[in-house]
Amino acid sequence: SSRIVVSPLAAARFLLAKMRAAEPRPRLGGVLPTGNSALALLAQMTTLDGFILGDFFVHDASPIRFDESITLKEDYDFTCSHLDRHGSVMRCNRLCIRVAHEKNPGGAVDARDTAGEKERRNIKILMEKWPGVFKLHSTRGDTQVKMTWTHRKH
Repeated sequence: SSRIVVSPLAAARFLLAKMRAAEPRPRLGGVLPTGNSALALLAQMTTLDGFILGDFFVHDASPIRFDESITLKEDYDFTCSHLDRHGSVMRCNRLCIRVAHEKNPGGAVDARDTAGEKERRNIKILMEKWPGVFKLHSTRGDTQVKMTWTHRKH
């Protein structure tokens, strides 16, 4: 395999350099939101309008902050806020991370409820705040969404 393992700092510096070289100039950068490197090969090398996962991102001198009224799915809103304000984000789809996600203690895991009501409430907020951008995931149930920025209704 031609996989290269780098430190989080090296990955962040790489992302920052890619962001600063791109037009329009993104102020938020991230990685493919899955640890499945096979999916990375199927995606474009970089995208300027894709979801940036909250587990690992670079935030470069933007006034955008997390909306504290959103308690789950806040990384989706953070991504949309950057797209709205700056016109792009930088997702490097060849960078994959291995992290405990949705099962590790603390953070969003502790904020979820077993019935999924909090997740659905936050999805409703996203759909109202960003009309047309979010739809329920067709195979992962009503607590997961797909984000397509180009479907935004103004």
